[in-house]
Amino acid sequence: MDPHGKIAIVSGGASGLGAATAAALADAGATVAVLDLAIPSPAFHHFPCDITDAAQTEAAVTAVCHLLGRVDILVNCAGIGGLGPIASPDGPQDLEAFRRVIDVNLLGTVNLTRFVTHRMIGNPGDCPDGERGVVINAASIASFEGQQGMGAYAASKAAVAALTLVWARDLSAHRIRVMSIAPGLFATPMTAGMPDDLVDELLETVEFPKRPGRPEEFGRTALFIVQNPLLNGEVIRLDGATRPPARTRWTAS
Repeated sequence: MDPHGKIAIVSGGASGLGAATAAALADAGATVAVLDLAIPSPAFHHFPCDITDAAQTEAAVTAVCHLLGRVDILVNCAGIGGLGPIASPDGPQDLEAFRRVIDVNLLGTVNLTRFVTHRMIGNPGDCPDGERGVVINAASIASFEGQQGMGAYAASKAAVAALTLVWARDLSAHRIRVMSIAPGLFATPMTAGMPDDLVDELLETVEFPKRPGRPEEFGRTALFIVQNPLLNGEVIRLDGATRPPARTRWTAS
């Protein structure tokens, strides 16, 4: 799909990976609508939305379609972190904290995708191959190698990764593609508070280049997916060939 002249929704597009993806799509000629509770760049249309709320999400998608006509591209970047073991000597894991991560990262992604893809099905299919839409999810390397204490986050992102092929199969009859990107350690607001020694330790297992990813690298990968029609039903790791350790020295100290 050529993004020029297309309409894109980016959740979590006010910062980090979402903002970089919104910028990449806009630079390629797409009109971008950002769904985020925070205020994004004025270069994008902003629709304040809590993606865990069904009514808010349906209203936001309806508003995008009313203003811009349709949606061709969806990038699910909204997400939160969370740490905590399943149990400790102090007690069992906080179930509500676990549930909140699942609500945002998994159910929020499901919620927005169901409304947007329902709209995509009605697109004219005037792209090559009759393509009607592209969905890209932000998974994580934690989808595959969750570290100690990352149960909620790993569970949410593993589910997103698993849904990629399922959704591609669900939507193939409607000529809609679904892909996911699994980033490693990236320099974003979510990771900005990490201690330097923890970052250095996490980078030890990166083969090359030994640095955090840059948000624009995620954005360029999303753009590449949009432009390549044979990319469907897969998760692309974007991590410099890292395989994170089971636990870190910093966490154990």
